Amino acid sequence: MGNVLDSNPYLVDTAATLWTKTPKAVRLIQWVDDNADIPDDGTITLTINGVALVMKVQRVTAAPSDGIGVVWQMGPFNPGIIISDFIVTTMATGNLHVWLD
Repeated sequence: MGNVLDSNPYLVDTAATLWTKTPKAVRLIQWVDDNADIPDDGTITLTINGVALVMKVQRVTAAPSDGIGVVWQMGPFNPGIIISDFIVTTMATGNLHVWLD
């Protein structure tokens, strides 16, 4: 499908720089298991405002088919939090949805 960085929400399916030095208000960030392909121990790494955040899936069962749609999320924030730099450093599977204010 490819990254879609000109809509709301942003849709990210591969590592990418979403924006730098352009503050945006972010309401919600979700890592979604859209194709039931995020395995146990799957990892996503985001760099937000220079801070690396590493999330690792710890599934109840080892199979990705255990019914979890949203694997990880940050938010919702009201009002949105200001993020100046947002980079998806590592993401092998799933999609990242970034909802802007």
